[in-house]
Amino acid sequence: MTYDGEPVSFIGRRTPPGHRVRTVVIRAGDALDYVSEEWTDALVVVEEGLLEVECSSGARARFGSGAVLTFAGVQPRRLLNPGATSLVLSALTR
Repeated sequence: MTYDGEPVSFIGRRTPPGHRVRTVVIRAGDALDYVSEEWTDALVVVEEGLLEVECSSGARARFGSGAVLTFAGVQPRRLLNPGATSLVLSALTR
C-alpha cells in the first residue's frame, strides 16, 4: 500500500524522467516464458489477478493483486496465470 492507504499501481500514473511503464496481460490459464532482458531492474506490480512464478528449480510462488516484486536474484522460468481471469502486470523500468 502507499502512504495514503491506496494500493500501489503504475497504470495511468506519471513516471519519473528516464523511466517507463510496460503493461503485460496474461490470459487465464496461460503462461509467459521469462526472458531476463525484459525484466532487468523492473519493479513489478500485480495490478489484477493472480501471478504464479515458476523458478528454474521447479519451485513456485504465488502473488495476488497489489503485490509488488522484483525478479532480481531469482531465476524464473515462467510467469503463469493460474486464475480464471486475466492477469495484469505493470513493470516500471529505467
